[in-house]
Amino acid sequence: MVQKLKLGSLYVGGKPVTPGTEYKPGQAISFRAMVPDKAINWVPVNGLLIADRCLLTSISWDDLNAQNLVFGKEIKIQGFQFCLRLLKVGSTEGALNEWDTALDIVGDNDDLWHWSEMFFWGQEKSKIAASYRVYRGYSSARFWYCNPASPRVSYLGFRPALEPLPTDPSALRHGQEVLVIGHDGAVVGDLEDMTPYDFIIRSKSGKLAGKATFAANMRNGTVAVDRSGVLSIATTQL
Repeated sequence: MVQKLKLGSLYVGGKPVTPGTEYKPGQAISFRAMVPDKAINWVPVNGLLIADRCLLTSISWDDLNAQNLVFGKEIKIQGFQFCLRLLKVGSTEGALNEWDTALDIVGDNDDLWHWSEMFFWGQEKSKIAASYRVYRGYSSARFWYCNPASPRVSYLGFRPALEPLPTDPSALRHGQEVLVIGHDGAVVGDLEDMTPYDFIIRSKSGKLAGKATFAANMRNGTVAVDRSGVLSIATTQL
């Protein structure tokens, strides 16, 4: 089973909510520090963190777009800076896209992604009709469908992705908290050392999220991360 990363909580109307909460029109959506019993689980894959389920249901594409949550909104969660957005899921069935690429890497098990009987919105307009938006899931992880952007239904929801803002590795400093994401996993912790080839990180949890084939646990409790396998880095300020 892929090890997920717990990071932040979803707030609706200024209050923390459990993932899977029904959305009420007009409520403000934000992401803040983690409330333990309302933590969000993320799957690290291909340089992104993708929510392991719909965080909100009964929410329309138009609702999300009105709060800048479709194409990208800069946010900070627990000191890390990200662009939060919807996944690219394919404007036509079978087109190359982020969702299917993620499934190819870590698998499409429902225990991992919670897609059964639940669609989630993607970014794209459908090429079938300009007013239609694409969504995925429900009957299988790879099922593709589209409909108008305005419906609010209990089986269609909000599954966001976090994309770390661009970081210059040369600007990293010892002692800085970092989150590094690769092709199939992530490591979060304090940066202890850097070489031209590796990051040495003191992991917060002692576990690697995902398969993290670009990293290895060391005998002294640190994690050695192959820099060539790092696709994105999120940092906190010292």
